[in-house]
Amino acid sequence: MITDYGFAGDFPSRAFRLRVDGTPIRVAEVPPMDVGERERLAAAYRKLPEYCHIHDPACMHLHAAHCGAAGGVRIEVEATEDIRTFEVSPSRRGGAAAAAGRILKFESGDTDPRYFVVRINELPPLMLAIDSPETDVPVPGKAGIVDGGTFLSDPTGATDQTAGFQDALAAAAAFSGTLVVPPGVFAVSGLCLRQAAGVRIHLSAGCLIKVSPSAPGGNEHRHGLWIRDCSDISVTGRGCIDHQAYEHYVLAGNDYQHGMVDYYTADDTCPWTTQSTLFITGSRRIRVEGITIRNGRNFNINCRGCDEIAIRGVKILTPAACTPEYADGINTGSCRGVRVENCLVACNDDSFASGHYLLPFDSRSAGNHIVRGLLGWNLRGSGARLGFYAAFDQGDFTFEGCDFLAMTHSTLLVHALRPGPSGGPSRYGTIRAVDCSFDARRVQFLISVEKAAAGAVELDRVSFTGSPPAAAVFAVEGDPASPIGSLTLRAVTCDGRPVVSLAQLNSRVEQVARVIVD
Repeated sequence: MITDYGFAGDFPSRAFRLRVDGTPIRVAEVPPMDVGERERLAAAYRKLPEYCHIHDPACMHLHAAHCGAAGGVRIEVEATEDIRTFEVSPSRRGGAAAAAGRILKFESGDTDPRYFVVRINELPPLMLAIDSPETDVPVPGKAGIVDGGTFLSDPTGATDQTAGFQDALAAAAAFSGTLVVPPGVFAVSGLCLRQAAGVRIHLSAGCLIKVSPSAPGGNEHRHGLWIRDCSDISVTGRGCIDHQAYEHYVLAGNDYQHGMVDYYTADDTCPWTTQSTLFITGSRRIRVEGITIRNGRNFNINCRGCDEIAIRGVKILTPAACTPEYADGINTGSCRGVRVENCLVACNDDSFASGHYLLPFDSRSAGNHIVRGLLGWNLRGSGARLGFYAAFDQGDFTFEGCDFLAMTHSTLLVHALRPGPSGGPSRYGTIRAVDCSFDARRVQFLISVEKAAAGAVELDRVSFTGSPPAAAVFAVEGDPASPIGSLTLRAVTCDGRPVVSLAQLNSRVEQVARVIVD
């Protein structure tokens, strides 16, 4: 059985039609843009600092489809023009693709993650997410479950529902219950769950929460959902939080300071920070599973000073049109015990980032981040970026079974850390990539470790795919005051060729105690 998880009212794709096992699945434009608007916005971006530019105007926005299915499925994409060129990524997640006329066919694998980026000719990217069927769907009317529909008066998106939502959250928090948000389009100015414990928020399939843009010139800071000083909270389901960045910045004409609305202004609603679609601060044992986050104004999932965060099966869809910069997919700071599993991140900055971006929250050491099965796509920045402006130990980072596509700065960027509270060097533990694939076709750095103090850097069964630019550098530099203990390359390939010596790469390796290549 195939279940379409598209949303009512979404603008249908003008480029693609999709069938999964013969079942039609809706394809939406995120955000809606014609060719002329893509070109005009890309031209405007070229007037911003160079790092805001993107190399492909077709990627100003995305076309996206989401469905549920068990096991492997047959996928058929129909384009509006004859297919001359195509690419289905990551290729290791499915069978061989073949095109004839306007039809592209391929098969998914039978295990999650089943997320794909499809490029056809010069058309925009198609993001395809196939999730396993939901098995734990709370039913209103049962004990401990709050029916959000009894608090929400307008499921059309025409009137603001913030007050009703907050009342529903309070009702669930009163007895550590589950809030079920029904299908529908719900307009809000921003939601906050504060000092709650044991609450589950379930966004049903077809539930679309839209965070209202500010009026022209209003420039109000608005998070989507802020989980603040909470414990044992879950956000689940096949619903979506839409931050309406395109509507806020481009259509309403609100200013951004190269991507940030009034970045240096702090207040209780949005302290010195980005506007985040999902903002999690000072909390522990938080689970985010299955939902979609899209059209983010800045950081999409933003976790600060938290313990035991699990993010699974989340789809993030925030392309260049939403904001020209600072649109990281998943960003953490001073967090410990972070698990990211089987997520799709399509954004306009680093797919995953961790560091001290938000000074009021990033005031302690971090530790033990594990990222598995992530498909990351972003046309600028890095696949993963670690340690920005951090002044505490950062612990271990492991990337396993991940695929990073299209970035232009570095596949993996590791910043030097600032001195810690004692004045000595802050350190990473082991930074490890295992069974990962990095698209190297446009990067400046195959890897960039910038005078960082670390126990070890390990690349195990890592593929740098495509032919990297001739000037692309493989740079690993330790802190002169605290060199990296070891650099290990095991079964690494670059453009299909085994790397048996660093001499094969345009390498710069300094302040590393031991180098192993095998």
